[in-house]
Order: sequence, then structure tokens, then C-alpha cells
Amino acid sequence: MQIQDHELTYIELLKYGVQQEIQAGCSYSYKTRKERNQIQFNCKWPNCPCRFLVDTLPDDKYHIRKCINTHNHSAPFPNKSQQITSYFYRSYLTRYFESNQDRVYAQLRCFKDLNIPFDSGIIPEMFQQSTDALKKFSKRLHAINTRFSADDVTSLAIFVDMVKSHSPVDLIEFIHKPDRMIFYYAPFEANAFSHQIQTYHIDSTYKLLRSRIPFYAVTGKFAESIVFPFLYFFVWPDTSENIQVCLTAYFGSINREPSYFSMDCAPQITNAVETAIPLCQIIWCGVHVLRA
Repeated sequence: MQIQDHELTYIELLKYGVQQEIQAGCSYSYKTRKERNQIQFNCKWPNCPCRFLVDTLPDDKYHIRKCINTHNHSAPFPNKSQQITSYFYRSYLTRYFESNQDRVYAQLRCFKDLNIPFDSGIIPEMFQQSTDALKKFSKRLHAINTRFSADDVTSLAIFVDMVKSHSPVDLIEFIHKPDRMIFYYAPFEANAFSHQIQTYHIDSTYKLLRSRIPFYAVTGKFAESIVFPFLYFFVWPDTSENIQVCLTAYFGSINREPSYFSMDCAPQITNAVETAIPLCQIIWCGVHVLRA
């Protein structure tokens, strides 16, 4: 019987996806079509037509609606790092750690359950994870599972209310509307240093675990070091107007207008600083400019 002819369990879907990746020699990307209850998986190799379309069914079941298996890898692969970490591999580990199983056996169980070859001593790079990476992955999922609520927005709203109640001197706010979301947090203790800073730096190195929204931090720069963040925030959508709300709230709360601001060359950050702090001089961070 063809695999397209019957329903698949979650593990069977992951097994199928892994076999497609092994055949391709690279990982697959995915795109969720929530309005149709479908997920489309595409070979990551540039211009490769290979893909398969999956219907999501009740009771954690799946049906493969369409599959194109003829690969075309004639184009050069521009970035090898894009091949690392299989979606199907990560999905298995997510459920494994959510059930609080032993981290020591996580990778071995994954290899066995998803039929990933490992006896030959050559494990495809997209299915490799270091011990430290598995440990961090496990801790992140534990943090998610022990939140105040299973819903992201509700959990954050509860946290904000708790901070406001227990530490009213801290600056914290969470604005959640259908068309935008803004969160900012500035611990009061950092204000003792903020008036000594002439040059601030804004960075968005990290992203939130859910939705991959950029997570910003505003730090202070001394000649010999960088001070811990004064302000943390994230906004959605990632626009200069939303970023400006956070910067205006913070510098208004400490009654301060910085002289210099260091940053990368992202236009939304630049526009936000220029609008919120018009007299501030912008210093481009050399590393980011070279990358751009």
C-alpha cells in the first residue's frame, strides 16, 4: 500500500520526513497553512522541486496529499549551515523532552524510532546534536512547560502583573492587541548606572522561542566594558513605531536623553532612535556594518 493511501501517526510522519531528508542529503523546510489544515515540506536545496503536502487530521493523525520525489541538486548550496538540524528530528526531541524522559538516551531513542542510520559511524550532520545542545534544548522545553499558563500571552500577562505587584518601581508593560504586541521591562536596580552612561547600545541577537520574534536589549557602553542591559523588549510587528514606544517609555521614566547610541544598520532601529531621541548621535557598530 502506498503511504499516501492511509493515515499516519505522528511518529510515522516524522519517519517519512527523515527518509526524505536522507534521500535528499539535506534538510527540509516547512510552511504551515492553518486555513487549510495543511503543512508543506520542501527540500532546502535551491531550486529543487521536491516537496510533500500533508493534511493534519484530528487525533494527531496525518495524511500525505501530494509528494514530488524527483530531486534536482544541480544548483550550488549557498550556505552549508542551512543543512543543519532536521525539523523532524527536532520535533521528535520536543515531544521526548515534554514527557520528561531521560536526556541521556534522547538522541539514541530518536535514531532508533525514526530509523536514522547511526551504526556506520557516519551520522548525517542534520541529525547531530552535541551533549550541551541537548541539555539546552531540554532546559528550554522545561521552562516552557512550567509557565504560568499553557497560552503564551496569558502566561506573560500573569508575569507582568506579578512584577507590578511585587516590584512597582520596575518599569514593565505588556500591550497585546490583534494588530500588535509590545513588551518592555527595565529593572529599577539598573537605573543607578544609567545616569553614568553616555553611549547606549541596542542589540537583537536573540529571538523568542515562539514565533521567532526579535528580543532586544539596551545596554550601556563604558570605555573598558559593556554594562548589563537596562531595558529588555520585544515588539510585533518589528517596526520603528513599536520600537520607539519602548525607547520613549524607558528614557522618559529615567528622565534621560542619551548623547550617543550604538547599533547595527537595521532601518527600523535607526528610525526609532532618530525619532524617539532626535538629539542623539548614532554610532554604527563596525561588525554589523561589515556583515551588511
